[in-house]
Amino acid sequence: MHFTSPYTFHPPGDITVMQWAIALIAGFLLLAFVVGKLIVPMVLRLLDDRQGDIAGAAEQVERTLREAEQVRDDYRERLEHIEDETEARMAAAVEEASRLRESILEEAQHVAEEIVRRGHEEVAREYAKVMARLHGEFVDNVILAAEHAAERSLDDAAQRRLLADFVASVRTV
Repeated sequence: MHFTSPYTFHPPGDITVMQWAIALIAGFLLLAFVVGKLIVPMVLRLLDDRQGDIAGAAEQVERTLREAEQVRDDYRERLEHIEDETEARMAAAVEEASRLRESILEEAQHVAEEIVRRGHEEVAREYAKVMARLHGEFVDNVILAAEHAAERSLDDAAQRRLLADFVASVRTV
């Protein structure tokens, strides 16, 4: 039995081995030329495009990483200074509250002084009214007492003289 490989190339019956070899070499060269001129540039262009896409994506990733690091650093710095900022805001709020407290106390002091002043004026008016009423009652009582005393102890001439003296003294008051 004779074994032949399926991958063995035998020239057809009317072509010599040399012609077959030349035809195979020419076919191979033609195939290499077509692959080199058409397929390889297309594959190289696809590879270049893919490499550009990968480089762009890598650049985008690097830019995003830098931005993320910048944001992280900004937050870290803000967090480091947040206590100072909070203390400053608290101090400002305490100062504002102190000013407001002083303003309220000052206003309350003015209102209290005004109330006291009005109270003193009202007391003075009431005092003047009471004194006038007491003075009037005192005068009325003195007149009544004088009339009563005059009726009992004095004669008509003495009564008239005492009454005239009293009326004269009341008019001067």
